[in-house]
Amino acid sequence: MLEEAHTAPAAAAVAAAAAAGALTLGIAGNARSPLLDAAEHPILLDTGAEVVAGSTRMKAGTAQKIALNLISTAIMIRLGRVYKGLMVSMRVSNQKLRERAIGMVAQLGNLERGRAEVELDRAGGNIKLALLLSRGRRPKSAERLSFFLLAEALGSVAFGLYSAALAHGLLAATMATSVPSSC
Repeated sequence: MLEEAHTAPAAAAVAAAAAAGALTLGIAGNARSPLLDAAEHPILLDTGAEVVAGSTRMKAGTAQKIALNLISTAIMIRLGRVYKGLMVSMRVSNQKLRERAIGMVAQLGNLERGRAEVELDRAGGNIKLALLLSRGRRPKSAERLSFFLLAEALGSVAFGLYSAALAHGLLAATMATSVPSSC
């Protein structure tokens, strides 16, 4: 939760969230902020005085926006929603996003655009599943299909591609003992 000036309601909301068992994070520009005391993970962004007194939209607001962007990006990467720098967990809800998704499948799968479109359609618009299916073989057995479903459930394209390669016997047995660190 962000704070503008000394906002008691923000600190109260964080305390209530913590009492309900939620992970809490507070971002403030003042070390004496009650928000930092209430949060499990306090983040102080000491940007100093604003150029225009009383205007928190400049240094403090910009610093908070950058901090939130960094945090949300790290979370998306950690959750497996990003693969090789691309957001592969987006919902394809319009033509613009469909074009972007086709481009991602083509780029990440090293596919011609037409084939990427076919794979995306076959996967019901799911970019991660399209990448898994584009690896050349459709899962023919329940065991192989389970690798695809597990990868989808875990949300990790890297893990899914690795698992699919194992299922199809594309990796040496010695490599099968460790999951790549990028998963």
